[in-house]
Amino acid sequence: MIGDSQALDASLGRLRALAPEGVDVECLLREFMAAVELLFGLSGAGVMLVDDEHVLRSVVTTDERGAALEAAQQEAGTGPCLEGFVYDRAVPTSDIHRDERFKAVSDLLAPSQSLSEGARGSGGVCAVLGVPIRLGGGPVGVLNVYVDEPHEWTDGEIHGLSAYADLLGTLLGTAMAAHRNDALARQLQYALDHRVVIERAVGYLMGAGGLGATDAFEKLRLAARCSRRKVGDVAAALLDHGTLD
Repeated sequence: MIGDSQALDASLGRLRALAPEGVDVECLLREFMAAVELLFGLSGAGVMLVDDEHVLRSVVTTDERGAALEAAQQEAGTGPCLEGFVYDRAVPTSDIHRDERFKAVSDLLAPSQSLSEGARGSGGVCAVLGVPIRLGGGPVGVLNVYVDEPHEWTDGEIHGLSAYADLLGTLLGTAMAAHRNDALARQLQYALDHRVVIERAVGYLMGAGGLGATDAFEKLRLAARCSRRKVGDVAAALLDHGTLD
């Protein structure tokens, strides 16, 4: 893993020099993925961004393993990425297959990426770190990185990857201003417009039902999906009437 602060600073400087108003957003994200993967000696990386239903969606990954990891977290409704987004902090696990918090994710990964010792270090997903990407003062997505063997994430690694995530959020904001009609810009703008009311609704559910933040957020999303409404609309109705119906 990274041990050269000068290399980190130089890499961040090159990425800051990108002009997102003139660069395709997907190309911008791929530039980030390549830099992060190389500098930190990772097995893979990806970015998930919130959509207009306030659901994290995979936008770009470096390989199929990263795509499978993100899909498993989406299906399980938990994982370092989802918790990193909901709690707005970096969430590490040294081995996702031995971490009881994320057993549902491990169970969904392909057999070559799951519990057999032979899978570790030979192409599977093992240690995972989810780092929030912030825009407008709060999270709009997650930088998701992994290595294929057990690994204790150091404070330096978490700090360095958080610096990348912060810069990515800044550049995404610039890209949004330049491409207001893009689908990505529209979905991020909706998330920004409705973030406060959604956060208040999650807090209401936590207090009323004794739920954790992740479970409360999933309950809000499920109610929106069942009623075919947007999460922001369901959140506003909950705060107005005290019910998800």
